Amino acid sequence: MKWNSDFMFEFALYLFGCFLFLTIAEKYRITTFAITVIIAIIFPFVAEMSDFSYFMQIKYYSVIFPTVLFSFSKCKSHFTGESFEKVFALMPLILRFALVLNIAEAVVYVFLFDKFVTAFFGIVLIFTIPKFSYDENQDIGFEDILWTVSYSLGLMIGLIFHPIESLLTSSGIAILAIALLSCGYVQKWNKWISFRIYSLYYLIILDALFSRNGFSIYDWFYSEFFSPENRITLVSENLFRVVSIVLCMILLHRWWKIRNFYSPKTL
Repeated sequence: MKWNSDFMFEFALYLFGCFLFLTIAEKYRITTFAITVIIAIIFPFVAEMSDFSYFMQIKYYSVIFPTVLFSFSKCKSHFTGESFEKVFALMPLILRFALVLNIAEAVVYVFLFDKFVTAFFGIVLIFTIPKFSYDENQDIGFEDILWTVSYSLGLMIGLIFHPIESLLTSSGIAILAIALLSCGYVQKWNKWISFRIYSLYYLIILDALFSRNGFSIYDWFYSEFFSPENRITLVSENLFRVVSIVLCMILLHRWWKIRNFYSPKTL
């Protein structure tokens, strides 16, 4: 399978821009928050989503508005006062719920295509999702490598074995990989949620601003390698079913042990 040179160049250009955006978003938090607010206001007027399914339209908005909340939560050190403290105290719970909705959307979608093992994998991820908290640097998130890798692999499996031709397959896999690679580079897994949200947000904003007149930003990610007949085989699908089941068992076993450990002991 040959890789198109234009695809490689455009994909490399996207990666460079995405890593640059992640760096700026982490460094200039107040500015990032202001930008997310402005984009949330103008997004309905500039985004071209008429050709998108209802699921994708919901998906876009379920990223745009939680990103505003997330970018605000990262500005904790810049806002003081009792009222702000009360709001920031709620942010870990709110953002955890937003991540639950993100996974639930994927669960419903793959279930509709009879991908029951992947749907069950998503349900397990929801049940075992770590708690969000602030660290000493006022970064919000969690540090759970097992859950993070399981989440990323679960969504990748859903994308790889999606039976319909879609430009979103390769782009979805790319942004999941970017978040993991970024964590590996900075050696701080509690920043994964930042990298995950902002890399997805960056792609959506590019699409809203530049996808016009027959051009789609997702064309940058397309290669014949990602067509269903090339990425889906019976052997690989069965293999990843086994991987999914094993990860589900590990996550549930750990969740059960933690739950029992913290449960009040009765005589």
